[in-house]
Amino acid sequence: MMIDNFDHAMELINKIKENIPIPVIPSKETLKTIRQNNITIPDNHQFQIEGVMYMGDMGGIGCAISVPDGSESAFIVSLTHLRILAGHPLAKEIKYYQRKRTKKLAKSQG
Repeated sequence: MMIDNFDHAMELINKIKENIPIPVIPSKETLKTIRQNNITIPDNHQFQIEGVMYMGDMGGIGCAISVPDGSESAFIVSLTHLRILAGHPLAKEIKYYQRKRTKKLAKSQG
């Protein structure tokens, strides 16, 4: 079973690329992972999606988010682990992708 509709994923990737940088808030798990790399970040820090790529059906849409520590560090984070702000023009489309992908992932592991 395919988790992503490839054409829809590529269409969303292109829309994200056209709107970069996009402000997002990482999930608690993502924030924890970043902090494990000795990077201090407040809980409510807004990151920016700086790049986007498709990581295959199992990886889904991956986003490069920059880290505010003055270094060239960036993390690749699944789009499903980022929260887009409600007022963003792509918010509804991204939330739809996240919900659909999360449901299909749960089914495939069920």
